[in-house]
Amino acid sequence: MNLLGYGFGPFGLVFFILPLSTIVVSVILQLIIKRELIVASIVFVAYLIATFAVFNYTFLFWCFIYTAISLIATLIVDLITKRAKSRKQSV
Repeated sequence: MNLLGYGFGPFGLVFFILPLSTIVVSVILQLIIKRELIVASIVFVAYLIATFAVFNYTFLFWCFIYTAISLIATLIVDLITKRAKSRKQSV
């Protein structure tokens, strides 16, 4: 199966699709929930369930990597929203 017509296969899923979807979902959840650790925990639990339901135990390594990506994305979004809020109050 070609991923987006480029022939990435499973590597495209692991290195391109899942990290991007993790970032998008983390940003959306951060804007809704506004708690970094809860968002990262939700992502971790989702990937942990997917590890044993869809993939195998070797995907557990990627579960931790994607959780770290989620935490970094939520911290960046939190920093941006706090700066935007402080600029709005100072004007």
